[in-house]
Amino acid sequence: MKKSAIAVLASVLFSGHVLADDAQPKAYLGLNYLAAQYEEDGVDDTLDLGAIYVQLGAQINPYLAGELRVGSGVTDDSTTIYGVDASLELKNLFGGYLRAGIPTGTLIYPYVIAGFTRAELEVSASDGYYSASNSDSGSDVSYGAGINLNITDNVAANIEYMQYYDKDGVEIAGLSLGGQFKF
Repeated sequence: MKKSAIAVLASVLFSGHVLADDAQPKAYLGLNYLAAQYEEDGVDDTLDLGAIYVQLGAQINPYLAGELRVGSGVTDDSTTIYGVDASLELKNLFGGYLRAGIPTGTLIYPYVIAGFTRAELEVSASDGYYSASNSDSGSDVSYGAGINLNITDNVAANIEYMQYYDKDGVEIAGLSLGGQFKF
């Protein structure tokens, strides 16, 4: 009799936690616009690049989430180097990240994020007589910080600054704005 009373009591106590946990969204899908800056050693200008990326994440617990991102460039920028007009475009980027946040009990959820990003760039150059283009890609450790503003239980706005690539004299970093749907 004692064993069945303990089993019933334990199931009643733990069922509330299980049901409450199921009510919290576990995954999210987001869409962000990235305003990135490209800097390269030997190039005086900072080039402004734009991209749109989709994020798919899974909330592991209230503090940690895993996230995948896939994006494509939507705007390019150009400069003149030694009389040659050069245009740079971010073709695509993708990566995997771990996000660590602090539940504040308010609508604001601050976090830090780190992972790996692979980016592909295309440069086109012309001096008026000749023209050429080339694509190159690389990957690097990425890190940043952001804030989610929880509009409802299932919808959040997002702002984030991220260092995507900083290797071999090339740096790509930027600010992104977007939204997330939690499910």
